[in-house]
Amino acid sequence: MTLKTNILKPSTKKFIVDLVNAGLIGESKLVELAALSLARSIKKDAPEVSTSINQAISSFSINGGAAIRSVGRPLPIDYDSQLEMATLSTPNIDSNVSPILPDDLKDKINGFLDERNKINLLLEKNIKPSTSILLIGQPGTGKTMLAKHIASVLNKNLLTLDLSSSMSSLMGKTGANLKKVLQYAKQNPSVLLFDEFDAIAKKRDDNTDLGEIKRVVNILLMELEDWPVSSVFIATSNHPELLDKAIWRRFDHIITLPLPKKSERLSILNKELAEFLELSNTSTSILEPISEFFIESSPADICKYANNVKRRSVLRNQKPLVALFEELDGFKDDKKIRARFCVIAKELLGDSITVRELAEISGLSPAGVQHHLKKNKS
Repeated sequence: MTLKTNILKPSTKKFIVDLVNAGLIGESKLVELAALSLARSIKKDAPEVSTSINQAISSFSINGGAAIRSVGRPLPIDYDSQLEMATLSTPNIDSNVSPILPDDLKDKINGFLDERNKINLLLEKNIKPSTSILLIGQPGTGKTMLAKHIASVLNKNLLTLDLSSSMSSLMGKTGANLKKVLQYAKQNPSVLLFDEFDAIAKKRDDNTDLGEIKRVVNILLMELEDWPVSSVFIATSNHPELLDKAIWRRFDHIITLPLPKKSERLSILNKELAEFLELSNTSTSILEPISEFFIESSPADICKYANNVKRRSVLRNQKPLVALFEELDGFKDDKKIRARFCVIAKELLGDSITVRELAEISGLSPAGVQHHLKKNKS
């Protein structure tokens, strides 16, 4: 039997050869790229085969994480220190914690997750799915938590770069180490997390770095350019102004996580404290005025406050209501803060809280509470 290769287009022949070569050397990233190119090339003449190829790539992207977990491939190491340059966390949807976000950000994240779960639909139309997200926000706004949430929902391993073992003072060593981690993530379906991305992808206009930063940024630009659809790249930054301009264009989505608004602050407090307060027959309505004390606080700050309240109540045998206010910064020693609480609580809770109750909570006299409420009205 003679294979009639003349019926194949030159480009199709090339993609088949590329696919075989990539498979023989075990480069899954190159296999994916060659397979995608082959599927596009034969779509018109062999649509069924093209669809089957795209479905195989999509299935590997969605379900590949489970296969990698069972294989247990070793993580990349720094040869000098013999330390692993990344940590690997397997997805656990049961213990997954979703950060409390504004509705518009929830829609963006859910849109990304939906897109990742419908990769096949995009590949059929020759559209590359999103593979990268840059998360920006102040410390404690939930960037790392969101990355863990995305990995768990997608049922993928979370591969987190360890900056301490990856960065080196030796010329060219940092770039080589980063490339190892990037290649590992490309060849093993996963979510790669680069925390503190601004420490690596700095602007290339620093004349004191002897070219090392330029080399690292150039490596990142090249690696992100052909990121495979089977993996997801997530970077976080507290200082986006430090990032190189060219880096921004490599991300499919740039999402800014703001400090929480009133409704989100209250949701965090309820999530952390509602069950604790209800067990002691303490009304959770008191959390609404307390949320006003955290206007410029991050979710992490609010969670820390809630945990301190629970510890204080248990270890010091304090009533939860007392612990709530003892743990507020300055509440115990500053009459102005206590007066402010009374005003806020009365405005928010109205007739459901009395002047006498406010006096008991704040430690002010009923006459003092009444004075501050009248002063606020005037």
